[in-house]
Amino acid sequence: MWFYNGAKVVVDGCRLRDTLADGINLCVGCREFLVQNCAARGTGDDCFAIWPTASDQGYTEQTPLPGLNVIRHCTGQLPFLANGGAIYGGNSNCIEGCLFQDISQGCGILLSTTFPTSDDHLKIDNNFSGTTVVRDCDLIRCGGFDPGWGWRAAFQLCLHRRSISGLEISTVNIQDSLSDGFGVVAPGSAHGEGTLSNARLENVDIPNSGIATTGRHGLAIREDSKGSLTLKNSQIVDTQNNSADFRIIN
Repeated sequence: MWFYNGAKVVVDGCRLRDTLADGINLCVGCREFLVQNCAARGTGDDCFAIWPTASDQGYTEQTPLPGLNVIRHCTGQLPFLANGGAIYGGNSNCIEGCLFQDISQGCGILLSTTFPTSDDHLKIDNNFSGTTVVRDCDLIRCGGFDPGWGWRAAFQLCLHRRSISGLEISTVNIQDSLSDGFGVVAPGSAHGEGTLSNARLENVDIPNSGIATTGRHGLAIREDSKGSLTLKNSQIVDTQNNSADFRIIN
């Protein structure tokens, strides 16, 4: 299911199996969509994705402006590429009450600026804004090897083309991650982007990590990352901060 330009659409109780690409993607001008009680297994790309691209395949208008979308009470399993749940930008989107498990090619949850969300000519900028929320989720055996990126964390923040601000991540359980449990990477820092700000983890439980590869950590900050991350009431097996430009605030 791939959506362009709509508001207040509800997708409820659907099963998606063995697709060639995404299970569900809320693309271009999607606002106040609700995807709930759905299960995706064996997808060829993200099980569930929110990608507010500025334009695609001739769609240059965005009515309404994208944001305030919710993916809740959904399950994603065994994609043969990419991630369980992914948000690539937009205003105040949310993933809540979801289960992502057995994801060996990517993250259980990915918040990323890898894909373009702006167009200077059209004066459109759909990068992360407002408060992006992830809460009440379980990530079991996620964080696998992505052929284009190497090992992904079970929950990863990827600051690629742009910086990210305004994240509230709470009550997330990350167990038996194949690689790192929670990771921050910022390839965008090479061209002046890639700063994380106003981001908080609260009641996040990561009891172990790295069941498929060695030298991994519960919380891992890569050397290219910039900015800060606040931790509150979280139990994380261990932390590795390899960046002199990144601060973890307890």
